[in-house]
Amino acid sequence: MDSAQRQSCLQAALVGIQDGRAEAAERICRDLIRQDPSDIHPLLLLGLALGISGKPQQAAPVLNRVAALRSEFAHPCTDLAHLMAAQGKTRLVAPQYQACLALTPLDRRLRFGLADSLRDQGDGAAALAVLHPLLAHTDAEVHYQVGMALAEAGRFAEAANRFQMAIADDPAPAAFWANLGMMLKVEGQFDAALDAYEQALARAPNDQQIRGNRAVALLRAGRLAEAWQDQDWRPDHTMLPAETLLPPISRLPDLSGRTVLVVHEEGFGDTLQFLRYLPLLAQRGARVSVAVPPPLTRLLRAVPGVSDVPDGGAPVPAHDFHCSFNGLPRAFETTLETIPCDVPYLPADRALSQQWAVRLTDNGRLRVGLCWAGQARPWLPGFLGLDHRRSIQLAALAPLAAVPGVQFVSLQKGPAGEEARAAALALLDVMDDVHDFADTAALVANLDLVISVDTSVVHLAGALGKPVFLLDRYDNCWRWLSGREDSPWYPTLRIFRQVRSGEWGSVIEAVATALADMAVSS
Repeated sequence: MDSAQRQSCLQAALVGIQDGRAEAAERICRDLIRQDPSDIHPLLLLGLALGISGKPQQAAPVLNRVAALRSEFAHPCTDLAHLMAAQGKTRLVAPQYQACLALTPLDRRLRFGLADSLRDQGDGAAALAVLHPLLAHTDAEVHYQVGMALAEAGRFAEAANRFQMAIADDPAPAAFWANLGMMLKVEGQFDAALDAYEQALARAPNDQQIRGNRAVALLRAGRLAEAWQDQDWRPDHTMLPAETLLPPISRLPDLSGRTVLVVHEEGFGDTLQFLRYLPLLAQRGARVSVAVPPPLTRLLRAVPGVSDVPDGGAPVPAHDFHCSFNGLPRAFETTLETIPCDVPYLPADRALSQQWAVRLTDNGRLRVGLCWAGQARPWLPGFLGLDHRRSIQLAALAPLAAVPGVQFVSLQKGPAGEEARAAALALLDVMDDVHDFADTAALVANLDLVISVDTSVVHLAGALGKPVFLLDRYDNCWRWLSGREDSPWYPTLRIFRQVRSGEWGSVIEAVATALADMAVSS
């Protein structure tokens, strides 16, 4: 077989692995290996084909052999893990790493790779267990990997200490400094966090992720004006031309005759929080068009000043400027003092609200909506762990049942909503008939209070001007700032914060006391 034929066979095997035809790829690779047992390329592809087929025991010796021949590179199990993730086979990742580790338990690359995979699944404790045999080592990479696992496990101060140990051993990698900055931010040490980010950026000045994380630290510290400057480094997920990005409004005091397209970019809560700027665009003469997912379409059509809300899948409307909802505070050069916080800035549909009022028994009790879990977003690396830290089980809210004079109403959608059927507290659950945020808004309009973890329901209730009790995790989102019980974004919101990561008992106890006071005074 000549070089061109060999290359064609290797390409066919690779395409087969990527397209789900791993068995055909395996046959090609075995034939190439028979012709030249020393050829590492078909050996690598054979290991990938076996692994992606769910044969970890067969793949392990092949992958380990390649790893031994390429000791200066990452273990090929890492390449296989990326393939598995791309094909929706993440369940196969850990068994493959474990099969390889069983044969070569001293290969640190495997332990680091498996720990990284477990962190992506939100399991910091399991990642620490994998790294445990390396704890006797004192080199920078071990400290860094252990720090990452500790961070995922919610042990932020310990993680910061590990990153500092890594830096003491090797101050060169920007990632060491950047992750130290993240941990110091969580602990409220903002000056030290920003110093760490400066060190990271000195080593990687064009790293958008580091700049974005530094901006988040500034935002959480309340230094919004400085943060928006770094927000210009955020990747533009709208995929619209940079030349039509909405500039600061101070440069465009009059938008008469201009169409501004505002695009949903990240979570539902972000859009609900920042749609408060849409009427301000209209007041400057703009024709405001918005592009949002279907669950938000009906609700956004009722926002004052919005001219056009196309149905999902419609072509991008013609526009002069565009901006993501998340970019509107930057465009308006918002500071803590200038946040537009008049509520309600979002109307609930009156007819819908009347329909939902019929579903709620008027028994004179305080109507309190409960939402206890966020959207997991498993497609975002690292988000599973964050969602685990911000969400709770409905059973944890059982102490609220002791408060007399309260009717609890579920506002929980998704898999966690199933918990309402076996709740220890009497809970009215009508969420099967809630189809979008317009329905949710109409339901919330009939409530006296919303109690929720940090999810979109908080923003919806705050936008409607309803009293909100926010159950906030220790490593809270930037928008809730630090060390305060109120929010400049929502005048009717009260924050109940964790004092230790993962500890909800004292938070719920404080909420129960505040709820009892509210029930007595109503």
